Amino acid sequence: MEFTAASCQVVLDKVSGLIINQVGLICNIDDEIRKLQRTLSKVQTMVNYLENHGGLVNYRNGALKMFVEDVDRFTYDADDLLDSIFLKLPAITNKTNLFNDHLHAQVFNMIISSPKKLGIPNKINKMKKNLEIIASQMETLYVYLPKLDFMDKNPTMNHITLGKSSFMGDSSLVDYDAVIGREDDKKELIKRLVAEGSNEICNVSVIPIVGMGGIGKTTIAQLAYNDVQVKDVLKLRMWVSVSTKTFDLIKITKSIIESATETSCSLSDLNPLQAKLQSLLKDKRFLLVLDDVWNEKPGDWDILFTSLQVGGKGSKVIVTTRSEVVSSIVGQGLVYNLKPLTDDECWKVMEHKAFSNVNLMEDDNLTEIGRNIAKKCKGLPLAAKVLGSVLHFKSSEQDWISILESDLWDLPEDKNEIFPSLALSYHHLPAHLKKCFAYCSIFPLNYQFVMDELVLIWMAEGFIWPRGQIRLEDIGNEYFMDLAWRSFFHFSHTLDVDGFSKRVYVMHDLIHDLAHLVSSNTCFPLENNFSQYSHVEFKNPRHLSLQLNSMQTVQLKAPNWLKNLRTFILVSENSSCLDQVPYELFTKLKSVRVLNLSHAGINELPGSIDCMKHLRYLNLSKTNICKLPESITKLCGLQTLNLTDCTSFLELPVNLKNLTNLRHLDLDVKRQLRSMPSGLGSLTKIQTLSAFIVGDEGGRTISELKNMQLLRGSICITNLEKVSNATEVREASLDQKSYIDKLILEWKHIRTTSDQQMEILQYLKPHKNVKNLVIKKYSGPMFPFWLTDPLCRFRTIELQTCQNCRNLPSPGFLRFLKSLYIGCMPSLALIGREFCGNPNVTAFPALETLIFEDMPNLREWNDLTVSDMPKLHELTIMDCPLLIGLPTLYGLNVLHSLNIAQCPNLESLSEGGLPDSLSSLIILQCPQIKSRCRVRDGEDWEKIQNVRKIEIDYQRLESSISGLWI
Repeated sequence: MEFTAASCQVVLDKVSGLIINQVGLICNIDDEIRKLQRTLSKVQTMVNYLENHGGLVNYRNGALKMFVEDVDRFTYDADDLLDSIFLKLPAITNKTNLFNDHLHAQVFNMIISSPKKLGIPNKINKMKKNLEIIASQMETLYVYLPKLDFMDKNPTMNHITLGKSSFMGDSSLVDYDAVIGREDDKKELIKRLVAEGSNEICNVSVIPIVGMGGIGKTTIAQLAYNDVQVKDVLKLRMWVSVSTKTFDLIKITKSIIESATETSCSLSDLNPLQAKLQSLLKDKRFLLVLDDVWNEKPGDWDILFTSLQVGGKGSKVIVTTRSEVVSSIVGQGLVYNLKPLTDDECWKVMEHKAFSNVNLMEDDNLTEIGRNIAKKCKGLPLAAKVLGSVLHFKSSEQDWISILESDLWDLPEDKNEIFPSLALSYHHLPAHLKKCFAYCSIFPLNYQFVMDELVLIWMAEGFIWPRGQIRLEDIGNEYFMDLAWRSFFHFSHTLDVDGFSKRVYVMHDLIHDLAHLVSSNTCFPLENNFSQYSHVEFKNPRHLSLQLNSMQTVQLKAPNWLKNLRTFILVSENSSCLDQVPYELFTKLKSVRVLNLSHAGINELPGSIDCMKHLRYLNLSKTNICKLPESITKLCGLQTLNLTDCTSFLELPVNLKNLTNLRHLDLDVKRQLRSMPSGLGSLTKIQTLSAFIVGDEGGRTISELKNMQLLRGSICITNLEKVSNATEVREASLDQKSYIDKLILEWKHIRTTSDQQMEILQYLKPHKNVKNLVIKKYSGPMFPFWLTDPLCRFRTIELQTCQNCRNLPSPGFLRFLKSLYIGCMPSLALIGREFCGNPNVTAFPALETLIFEDMPNLREWNDLTVSDMPKLHELTIMDCPLLIGLPTLYGLNVLHSLNIAQCPNLESLSEGGLPDSLSSLIILQCPQIKSRCRVRDGEDWEKIQNVRKIEIDYQRLESSISGLWI
């Protein structure tokens, strides 16, 4: 019901937008739009009233549920109609054009014409009448509401799938600040883990952690998994989220291997997987966590445990489960029953969240009310955490009392005592967050959410409404972080993608169950194929994901009951499951806003893509597609087009410039893309443009970037040899694009003189906010001065294959530079003081990593003072065959890693010795250094004998600091 109220609000916002922009006046439908607005407001008021008198409790009443389903259906239809108006009136938001006679005539012709001769006014009026009928029927509930007993004494909960279908769930990371009342549990579990196990029959013992959902089983496992003492004893640690009732042995075994090796595994049969796992674990003392196990079949466990038994004596397996049956099967008498928190501990968890609000002052009255609310959490920390987040946003005593006395506490628990608490937290979400949260139910349980990607989908669905001049993406980021703060998402780990760190989030399985419940009329996660489902099973399908688990090829033939679908997301790890998209599919899915075919094995899209007029988000990443149909350029509402990791992609549509609402175009320049289409500069709303391939004819030159002032993130500008003159570069105005974080400048072939390249690079000066800079195959004789401007905020710089540069720039002046890579510079013979700059000023004050590679004529690096590079952690010098000397490195007092490879003429290590901080020294194919570093009698042995890890030509040397071979 509350999802329905949120849907009404979204449509109301759009109607208000039409009125504010005077669309009704220009279309001669102002009265009809205002009537629709009033009717929607009336329906929303009734839904809100019923929500506030029981919410999810009332929803179980059959008649009321039917009303709500009807409201859902009609509000979605209204949204589709309003969206059509916006799509057909691209100039409507430009108020200066509203009363242009030509535009007025176009609009009038549009609204009175349609395939069925029913114009927009007729459709609005019909929609208004349908909603009025629902409103009048719902009005009768006002009279009877106090008399109705909406609570079914023995209710049957809507079906909720509790099993998880993915192995990418909860990570081993833990939020220590949020853990309260578990210190004794942590100590006991660690004690069991580090025990030698000498009295045990098997090398590997299993410790099941048992308890109800939300009690903190995963948290306790995380605490132990990350403990220093456990890490020292059990050096090989693996974490796998099982979370499925089907207990797929192949997937579980594969996930264990991938966790152990931290690399993907391509094996797909059980026998070779078991052999691989046994080879990894043999005689090694390990810790394996199998999180959230449901399977109660002893035979499946026996097969898995057979592969684990080869581990060393004292190895441990932690199994977290809600099932006493599972614990009895795997427990071997070591079951750890996790008890609920005390009421005081629950209050401490809530208090930690609630009183972090600077506008909410802690007082005795609020504390007393809060303690009474804590008692209703029944010792479950997840319940306390989410309720604390609710209280954080409630500033008055009466607000806290209303939560304490809410009818939602009377929700049926259905063997799940936490559910009323979660339902209450959802009930108090703002309408815009309810919609965004409930939508996430279509993603598989344990799905890894990346905020930026999810926000683009929310935008496409129209869940994010403009607010002043703030970017929709930024508003969406606020939505996501608000939900994360309220514990509807929790942080899992960080991904590094193209030099950018992306935080990954997951949903607790019970939170996901709640999302499924509140969106069960419209959101449907399906498996394998449409054909196995009947339209009777679905009331109002609008958002759908299809998870392909089978290895067999699936044919997508959408039934007619999906005609109003707004989201279609394909979820598959096996690209061979889908190799083509039938032409008829897109002709049926005319209302789709979000289409995600990522990982499919398709190599083309049918031309019928232009039937999907409402499409805003298209994800074709990791497919075999080689080009897009030209008809895609008719999708004037398209906002996001993702073509990353499409290794066969050759060309973009000729008329891509027609997609004037395109905001994000993700593609890989490192692949086969030949050129950019002409006129791309007209896409002035574009923010993400991963690559721009410079052409030498009109409409394809670098000057097309001129009006793309909103560009941000990473952009690679390649084929710079095709720039004919500096004027084109100046017009591109790179120095005005303040949102770009990473800039890659690349020449492919030498077509211009060195002096021309130098002039072009001078005018390619980026904005000072650029953090990551890469220059490839530049053939000028020197670098421009902007590369060493102290006002620039470069964090990383890569200079690759700069053939004619005889001197390095002076990046030592850059205050924020953390990483510097210089590679393949055959004309460079000496690195002197100019590299660091003024000897009286500390050079490279923030540098942490420095790499020199492939310098065939470099003979010497010198003139490094003791004050330079005070934060350098890692120094690597590779493939410098003529290098004979290094500067004094003793002053690098935080250097911990020194790597030298393929430097056969290097005569010795740094004069004056190496810094005491050095903990790792790796030398490869440096015969003179190898001879001087012989154990005890080598000339440089004294310089290195205190280094903890020494490796020369892949052999470890004895370290005097440990007295052992390491």
